[in-house]
Amino acid sequence: MYAEMHSGYLHNRDHVLLKSVLVINLEVKDNHEEAAVGGQLTLELCQKIEAVESWEDSIDEIIAAFEAKHRRKLVYSISFY
Repeated sequence: MYAEMHSGYLHNRDHVLLKSVLVINLEVKDNHEEAAVGGQLTLELCQKIEAVESWEDSIDEIIAAFEAKHRRKLVYSISFY
């Protein structure tokens, strides 16, 4: 829901600069253990995205590899602001 709120906020804003932004939702159960695992997975995903020259060209492959490796489904969208 949090990601949906932020994604909706971006879609409703005036698109002045037309810069792309990536919104990713990784579902995590609300407990300390799952939060720690989710944090590590998020860090790994961010490092993969940062390692490529253009995330816009590589995001589908990065997401697919992450989902296959960790058996977790990600929801993502590209917005402009």
